[in-house]
Amino acid sequence: MPVILETVAIIADGVSLQGWQDVNITRSMEQAAISFAMKATNASWSPEAKVLRYGRKIEIRTTPVSQTGAPGSGDLLCTGAVDTYAADYGEGENKEIRIEGRSKARDGIDCPPVKHRTGRVEKKTLLQAAQEFDEFGIGFATDQVLKVIDKIQLIPGLSMFRTLENEARHQGLMLVGQPDGSVNITRAGTKRHAGALVLGQAPVNKMGVQISPKAKRSPIVVRGQRSLGTDRQALRQEHYEYDEESGTYRPHLVIPEGDYTAEQLKTRGKWQRLRMAGNGIQITARVSSWRDEAGALWTPGLLMAIKNRQEDIDQDMTLSSVTFSQSDGEGAGTRADLTFVDPRTHGGKKPQGTADAVYDPGDGLEE
Repeated sequence: MPVILETVAIIADGVSLQGWQDVNITRSMEQAAISFAMKATNASWSPEAKVLRYGRKIEIRTTPVSQTGAPGSGDLLCTGAVDTYAADYGEGENKEIRIEGRSKARDGIDCPPVKHRTGRVEKKTLLQAAQEFDEFGIGFATDQVLKVIDKIQLIPGLSMFRTLENEARHQGLMLVGQPDGSVNITRAGTKRHAGALVLGQAPVNKMGVQISPKAKRSPIVVRGQRSLGTDRQALRQEHYEYDEESGTYRPHLVIPEGDYTAEQLKTRGKWQRLRMAGNGIQITARVSSWRDEAGALWTPGLLMAIKNRQEDIDQDMTLSSVTFSQSDGEGAGTRADLTFVDPRTHGGKKPQGTADAVYDPGDGLEE
């Protein structure tokens, strides 16, 4: 597959800003906000770019150069705002504009909520609580069946996401940024990208494997204490998780955030074991396109068939993160840097395939 160039535009105040010399946009299952960094050196472009200095809402859209469309059309990559604007001027017409920013979730990540009267919700799901706390207009959704939580209390002075992330760990859930700026409460699912990534075949430029046995810990000990009750089950909660593939005694202690039931304590321990073991096994690939065989942009959380005969890999993996890059300078070209992990690392189920046992982190949360 040849390199597929993209036309990237920022839409700000109705103006389409194009002509970027460097583009880097990152999406991840581990992040509630999509981040971007872009650079332009076009002398005639900078006057319009001044609108980016004011932190207003922007959209970043992309279209393959082979397709035509009106300015501002194309696939949505990010809805957010600029965090940093920088302009450097040299001799004559030499100038460089650089911007960095994130999707709308940045506000809930950076700022403490102040409008909620009590900072407390009761008998609601994590989604309902997030929607009630969301004074920033971020927008929350979920594709999971969520449990009702007895109570969720905002921590004074800390960001809304600190509280939501703590509660998400109770249920083994991820807070994942979406192109429209919203956040999806999710786990790795069953939807997949078209085609397969095979070492030595287009669009794969290179593929890497990183296995870190030190990431495995056993036993994982979870100890907590209930906010109510005086018996042993309330005051001395404890759960052990074992990784039989650890090979050595390497304990890890988890002190849960907040009030956990015995079942939640078990889920937290299993989630910790899967996260540590799974993140110690990563498959990376650099490909020459921002899109899969069907033309869909690479999307974290989707399954992909990965084949690397030399390293005994032949199974579905979940896309954990993607960085879209395009440059016309040194190392010019269009590429996507992809990182894949076992779906169980992000709460998914055991994948199909015949990969070597070294890539197996163990039973998933729901198995």
